[in-house]
Amino acid sequence: MSQGQQENPHCPENQEHKHIGDNEDKYSNIGTAILPKRLCTLDNKKLIKQQLEHPTTRIPEQFQQYYLDYQNKHQRQFLKCVNLIGQLTFLSYFFVDWVLLPDIGMLSGIARLSLVIFALLVNWLAFRYCKNIKVLDSLLPASVAAAAAIWLELLYLSHSPFVSTYLYASIIFILLGNLCVQVSFRNSIFSSLLISAVIFNGVFRLVSVQELILFSLIYAPVLLLSMYISWNNTLNSKRNFLRVLLNDWNYYTLTEMAHTDELTQLYNRRQFLQLAEQNIQQWPKYNLTCLLMFDIDFFKNINDTYGHDVGDEVLRVLADITRREMRHSDVLARFGGEEFIALLPDTTLEDAMNIANRLCRKIESHQICVKDKCFFNFSVSIGVSQLQPNQSDLNLLIKNADIALYQAKKNGRNQVAIYTHE
Repeated sequence: MSQGQQENPHCPENQEHKHIGDNEDKYSNIGTAILPKRLCTLDNKKLIKQQLEHPTTRIPEQFQQYYLDYQNKHQRQFLKCVNLIGQLTFLSYFFVDWVLLPDIGMLSGIARLSLVIFALLVNWLAFRYCKNIKVLDSLLPASVAAAAAIWLELLYLSHSPFVSTYLYASIIFILLGNLCVQVSFRNSIFSSLLISAVIFNGVFRLVSVQELILFSLIYAPVLLLSMYISWNNTLNSKRNFLRVLLNDWNYYTLTEMAHTDELTQLYNRRQFLQLAEQNIQQWPKYNLTCLLMFDIDFFKNINDTYGHDVGDEVLRVLADITRREMRHSDVLARFGGEEFIALLPDTTLEDAMNIANRLCRKIESHQICVKDKCFFNFSVSIGVSQLQPNQSDLNLLIKNADIALYQAKKNGRNQVAIYTHE
């Protein structure tokens, strides 16, 4: 490129091709979950429905991270509160120790208070800095296991006659450890194994084999019930998330239908007017803006001669050719019938003319196949208008382009005409 030449942003070699939906995150925050547009496919919708109907409901791999993000947003405050309640519950049992285990009452208070202070500090740091919801989901089960170990050690040190009866209160640890699990059932399995191992290790040191068997018979149903509740909690969490995804998918589809022309997959008239108006208001006042309005020459003859299915194919071909010539910042739409429109920001009238003429030549040279035998060419007429700096009347811009389009057809079609005041 010579020193005096400038790169034309509309040149096919340099442009960003504009396709409806190229912006992947255009609808990335629909509904409650974070759902990129690329995941809004029929296959994913079918997969979501299958998982919702499946008795175990698994989160598909492509949605795993979004599931964790969703749970981090909606379960974080709950986990923070339940952790605090769990620590206060453990601390409040000091008063029961003081009555039933008076010989270690002071030691119980020191041990419980120390553990609670440490756990609260860990929780504060975790909820402030940790973004992994699985870690937060396992905080309380881990502290429950530590609390169970400390409490059973206190029982072992006590000589109170109530020890063998009081140890049945250890069942509350497995309940507390499992009922708070909301995100991953694996956490419930691991916490159940850990807490149960701690409890049975302590109970084995405190009672005889016969009493251990009796304790096991009482403990086992409570363990299974708590695990079932935990499994049900996590199952509901997954299903709620998948329902949100399904709602997002449906909302996105409806939005696309409302904004997009079904045949050409370009913006429709209503969406064009909305986007063009917004863009014109946002662009700098010194920005030159041009508009192309074009339609197919003798389109009625094409429909009458070859049928409306061929006419639809002509519309699709025209949309595809035009879309490849547009930049990402241009706003292209099917304006109605065989009429199309394109808003070109930061474009001089000379550049707009070059684009329009190039479109005419490319469309004219494209052949349409009918039943694999006959071929025909079609052409378009294009009207060009320019919005001057410090102006923002979109309707006037469209009206002027329509006048220029009419002039192009009057001049013989398959050509470009510029709106002038004369």
